[in-house]
Amino acid sequence: MPIFVVFKQFIAFKTMLFSDKIKQLRQESGKRQKDLARAIGVDIPAYSRYEHGERRPKREQVLRLARIFKTDPDELVAMWLADEAYSHIAHDKMSDRATTLLYGMLTAKPGEDLTPDQEAEHPTVTATDQEAAPHRDMVSRLGRSAMPHYVQGDAATVMQHIEDESIDSIVTTPPYWRRRSQGTESITATSKEEFVDGLLQAMAQAWRVLKPQGSLWLNMGDDTTDGFIQGIPWRVVLQMIDKQGWHLVNEVVWNKTTTSPQGSQDHLRKVHEFMFHLVKNDDFYYNDEELRRTYALIMHNEDKARGKLSKGKQHMGQIPSDVWTIGVQRSGIAHYCVAPDTLYRLPIVATTPHDGIVLDPYCGTGTACKIAYEMNLRSIGIDINGDYIKQARATTEAKPLSLF
Repeated sequence: MPIFVVFKQFIAFKTMLFSDKIKQLRQESGKRQKDLARAIGVDIPAYSRYEHGERRPKREQVLRLARIFKTDPDELVAMWLADEAYSHIAHDKMSDRATTLLYGMLTAKPGEDLTPDQEAEHPTVTATDQEAAPHRDMVSRLGRSAMPHYVQGDAATVMQHIEDESIDSIVTTPPYWRRRSQGTESITATSKEEFVDGLLQAMAQAWRVLKPQGSLWLNMGDDTTDGFIQGIPWRVVLQMIDKQGWHLVNEVVWNKTTTSPQGSQDHLRKVHEFMFHLVKNDDFYYNDEELRRTYALIMHNEDKARGKLSKGKQHMGQIPSDVWTIGVQRSGIAHYCVAPDTLYRLPIVATTPHDGIVLDPYCGTGTACKIAYEMNLRSIGIDINGDYIKQARATTEAKPLSLF
């Protein structure tokens, strides 16, 4: 099959990636990863990474796989090439325009423009067209690249374009009630009741997009009105449990260690927020071993930073408690705090499988997505503030890819 025909199909559907294809062919043939790894001269972990899209085989290995599977070698090589091309452009707003141009380059003769029939079949996609129908089938458009996919917009609205049960973990800090005065609120409300209702709309979308084995980690701060705590985090979470069907696994107390100066003479100084771990059922993914290992490393580093003598393995095997002492991370943005790396890293490590997808619907400058990127996980970040999205994109460098 000619490569441009396969690429044309790949552009039209964007559903069958090379890694998915070889996994499907292996399952249909009844062969084991061990057999195929030996046949193409790699170890089993390397072959497994081919099927998960984490590494790319060489061209000659693709041809060997085609012979083993008794499938069209041209089609498999073409899919291998198309997968690589798509991974480079998938997250750019002009990806549809780029695929149209690339298809034209592959089908047109040298020096020849697209024919009227080709232009009609693949019309130019403008920025206005994309804004009219944004981000539909978002997860299927991610490809296999770990480069974070950032979207500017309202969380509840953008999440409507994410497929059902497609996200492995959601880690997020929603906007604080009445705390942001720089026009960055994703939830506009004139009362705490309206604020809670707005956040519940987003959490209903979170329920829909989360896989049955997935986890939601919701970090929330409270508000004090006329000297009295409003209990907003618990208002939200209790309604999520009672009305939406969530199950609460843990409520983690984030001990921030430092806060802004407070002049009250009749209240305690507030130094904590809540991080709620919620799931859809009791069969949720949880990597206890990796969580303990990461927690031990973090605690060891914190001991060193505080000048405490620490044996390298004294924290190893320790079950993390539900009180996390993590300092606030300041940023260069006025009146804005970046979510601390550790606050997000522990949830992502614990509840995201190695081929999973992380979502942060209130991503700010992209802490959750950056951690996912470091772990070679795919991720989606949503925020209504365009400046935050730009900063998140600017601080994430693309990993080099190779065709060989």
